Amino acid sequence: MHRVYPFVVSLGLSLAPLAAGAAAPATPAPEAKAPSIQFKQVNARVGDQEALDSAVDMRLALDLRASDMDTPMSVSMSVTSSSQHTVTVLAAKGNVVSKVKMAFGDVGEVAEEKGDVQRKASPISGKTYLAELKKERLVITDAKGQPVSREEEGEVKKHLPELGRPDRLEAAFPKTPLAVGASLEGFSDALAKLMVDEAGDDTRVTQTRATLAEVRQEPRGAVGVFDVSMTVLRQEVNAPFLMTIPLQGKMSVLAEGIQLLELTLSGPVKVELTDDAVEAGFEARGEGAMRLRLTGKKADTAR
Repeated sequence: MHRVYPFVVSLGLSLAPLAAGAAAPATPAPEAKAPSIQFKQVNARVGDQEALDSAVDMRLALDLRASDMDTPMSVSMSVTSSSQHTVTVLAAKGNVVSKVKMAFGDVGEVAEEKGDVQRKASPISGKTYLAELKKERLVITDAKGQPVSREEEGEVKKHLPELGRPDRLEAAFPKTPLAVGASLEGFSDALAKLMVDEAGDDTRVTQTRATLAEVRQEPRGAVGVFDVSMTVLRQEVNAPFLMTIPLQGKMSVLAEGIQLLELTLSGPVKVELTDDAVEAGFEARGEGAMRLRLTGKKADTAR
């Protein structure tokens, strides 16, 4: 989702005129129509540039006990992952991008467990990469076109936009005007699939919904503000518990080019034991919270 489209929302009441010289009652005013917004895809252009800033905060406190344990196993931790990077289009045809440059700022995480704080920088932090789809094969190199390590390649892929095919989130927006109160069904499905693909096999996303709540007119163009909700189910490998995270928040999208401006989601972390853990006699108490924030800003560059 990266680009934008201005429009005009007309909203108001029309009063029917009285017949001249007549004392007839006024015709009831028609109901006001809900504001609507027209999202518009635009072709990608060489030089298009978008800066993305994301952060995920998660906090979890858990006590796990069993009949054969003298003391419960306690987990108290918080993790903050953050990333800043800029994507520049180097090759595109229509709305399909095939090559990009990715310049990363600070990328890493800060974890705290029982008072012990650890900071870990990503191997791609502060570096620039080129990514290109060549004959259905994704090739990632450094800024000079030289090969990179497998670890760096894997990290770059986590932030890489879809190459060689239309953006599936962008494509899910309707081709007709969307009215306040309407839902983005296709977008919800695409967002859920994207999150699962990025998070891995131990994550499921259900009950995803994005509903247009407001239309704003800003100097940069019309902006649609959506209420977004979803439930994330996550189970770490070999962990005896399942985390259920009902998230709610807002998403703002610039209509021209369907450019994501901001997405914020937050909610509690609910902990439940797996069936096998319950049968084994485990008991658990836990609570936590999760917050996600993503912002995007497109730069106007000379062509």
